[in-house]
Order: sequence, then C-alpha cells, then structure tokens
Amino acid sequence: MGHFFYARHFAALGVAALLIFLLGHWDLLNDSLIISFAINGGLHATALVATLRAPQVAWRNLAFVALAVALSVFTMYVGISGLVLFAALPGNERLYAVLALCSVTGAITYGSLTRLFWLGKFPPRLIVAMAILCLLGAWLAFWVRSYFGFLGAWWLAAAWWFAFSGGLWFFDTHPDGLSRPKYNRP
Repeated sequence: MGHFFYARHFAALGVAALLIFLLGHWDLLNDSLIISFAINGGLHATALVATLRAPQVAWRNLAFVALAVALSVFTMYVGISGLVLFAALPGNERLYAVLALCSVTGAITYGSLTRLFWLGKFPPRLIVAMAILCLLGAWLAFWVRSYFGFLGAWWLAAAWWFAFSGGLWFFDTHPDGLSRPKYNRP
C-alpha cells in the first residue's frame, strides 16, 4: 500500500515540473542558484507532504519541507565543490561526474530525511538503490538535454524528482524488491 498516495504524488510532481518550466521560461530563476535549488527542493518536499497517507501535525510537515530545502541548497554547494574536485577531468566528463556527485548526495540525504520522518523501517540499502536510480535518471536527462537545447535546468530537476519518487514508490510498495531469493538446499 505504501506511505503516500502515489498517483496524487506523481500528478503533483507533474504540476511542479510545469511550474519550474514556466519560472525558467520567464527567466525568473536565472539570477540565483540558491533560490532555484531551494524552490526545487521545496516543491518535491511539498509534493511528498501533501500526499501522505497518514495525517501529520503541521509543524512536522513544515520541518520536513524546511530541511528538504536546506538539503537541496547543500547539494548545490556539493556540486560547486565537485567542480573544483574534478577540475582535472575534461569538460563533459567533469559535468557528468559533478552531476553524479550531486545526484547521489541529494538522493542519500533526502532519502535519509524521508526515512527519518516517515519510513522508519526503510532499509538503508533501498536508499542507496534509489540514489543509483537518481544518478541514472540525471545522467539520462543530461544526455537528452545535450541534444535538445530548449530543455533547461528544470528538466534535470524534474528527471531527478521522478527517478527519486519512482524508486520510493517501488521500494515502498514492494519492500522485498531487492531481497535475494531464498533457495532450498537439498
């Protein structure tokens, strides 16, 4: 069954993706990366909070959104540090490495926050699996964006959101999704 109403959650993510597309199209987010990352983190967190199955007290929901915003901004600084860390790599390889670092860092910290607030028995190995999904989704989105220039930064955020939420949906509703099959030995 899961902890969230996932159909509503994915619909909310679609609306949020449209919103960040429009904000980027109208050049309202081009001046500040901090604001852009904060909005991206807040929109996904709000989509999670708004689709919880079990009602929560308002301060807990607000605390989750505020911490998600802070983690999103933290991820931006990880990316900036990654640009320096991977300075020896050529252009495209450097961008893919920094994107990988940001994607995995964001997924692990955000997945841990989600576990802390709502998914207490969610195994850490599933958070790592979600981080790998986010990495692959972000890389695919970045590759697609290199061929379609009209896709802006909103595209990377939306792809990451859907990869994270897709992993969350699968592992929340199929908790044995990564367990090894047990074989009966003779």
